[in-house]
Amino acid sequence: MNLKSRITSVLGIMTLLFSNVVRAESDVVISVDEGVSMAQPIAVVPFKGGASADVAQIVSDDLRNSGKFTPVERSKLPAQPGSAGEVVSQQWTDIGVDMVVVGQVTPAGGGYNVAYQLVDVLSNPAAVLAQGAFNVPAAQIRQGAHTVSDQVFEKITQIRGAFRTKIAYVVQRGVSSYELRVSDYDGFNAFTVVKSKEPLMSPEWSPEGSKLAYVTFENKKPQVVVHDLRSGARRVVAALKGHNGAPAFSPDGSKIAFASNQDGELNIYVVDANGGTPSKLTANAGNNTEPSWSPDGGSIYFTSDRSGSPQVYRMSSSGGGASAVGGGKTYNAKMSSDGKSLIMIAGDKVVKRDLASGGTEVLSSTFLDESPSISPNGIMVIYSSTKGTSKVLQLVSADGRFKANLPGAGGQYKFPAWSPYLTKQ
Repeated sequence: MNLKSRITSVLGIMTLLFSNVVRAESDVVISVDEGVSMAQPIAVVPFKGGASADVAQIVSDDLRNSGKFTPVERSKLPAQPGSAGEVVSQQWTDIGVDMVVVGQVTPAGGGYNVAYQLVDVLSNPAAVLAQGAFNVPAAQIRQGAHTVSDQVFEKITQIRGAFRTKIAYVVQRGVSSYELRVSDYDGFNAFTVVKSKEPLMSPEWSPEGSKLAYVTFENKKPQVVVHDLRSGARRVVAALKGHNGAPAFSPDGSKIAFASNQDGELNIYVVDANGGTPSKLTANAGNNTEPSWSPDGGSIYFTSDRSGSPQVYRMSSSGGGASAVGGGKTYNAKMSSDGKSLIMIAGDKVVKRDLASGGTEVLSSTFLDESPSISPNGIMVIYSSTKGTSKVLQLVSADGRFKANLPGAGGQYKFPAWSPYLTKQ
């Protein structure tokens, strides 16, 4: 399959996955708090032609949001070439730029054809490092731009881009209005998955991105449900006596770990993703909650107060062999996709712990941070924090250098969860 056909197919799959939902404007939009002065300069030239969205601006924003690039401001671009053949290398090297992205957007069959080239201007003449062209439906023009971003990002960094992913989160308005929402990673194309007068909490994505597990109080008690985003069907998978919360899919999607206090203390259980009889993994060791799986499925990380104060522990995914790994007053841990580090809350800040060295780095500088979730390529973290009297969503790069907030349009924004990759490549 050629590049154009492959990308068109990928966009078609994403359209099918979310075709049954009503879309809205953005709930949240990324606002940069702290850029990265040492990030790689790159120029994204306005694409020739036009569409309902500014493709080049979306690409520029994506690269900036990764924390690894500093796009040149449009007002400072020395020229506006539309193709690699029009790029004069010295114009760009004179302003300290090594890479330039150029492209065109043209109408095609009711949608658009998006074409781009990534140009290395250190070569003379300029050399094309990557290029592509593909058709997108008019309604998917932002996904087309994110596709360009993914390919440019991966070509330069050798890290897979995650700009075509989504985030799930809960919006609370007043005391009896809760919405589970899903949007593009940057807040656009938001839609409501479910709305309730009772609390909704702790959404988590299935590994293939077609389902969400979350906690609902709609039956007057906290239960864990699995919601199919394609069909809208919901299934209760955990409804033990007392509290049921903090669901987490296993890496293969076959099981869900969760916490319940049916015996008086919170303990970790595992149940089949389609429901069934849960298996209890912890017992007689304080309160245990917030399970998350290692990428290989062999371990579960969780928060326990068995030593007197909350901290992160690791145990076998079949139970047993628990050992402390987070240090004092740590909780809500997630392992990076490469298995090398833990992202968690320590005190009230987002931190990263290197599992080889044991070193810990504070990533956030916000207040009362909660619910960190890692992008599937491991380079960004989304979480919620308190700002004034509101809960808001925040972004921070995994090295702590880039920080941004996603201010919401009224309401309390909580429990963010970053989706897995939603495309094959």
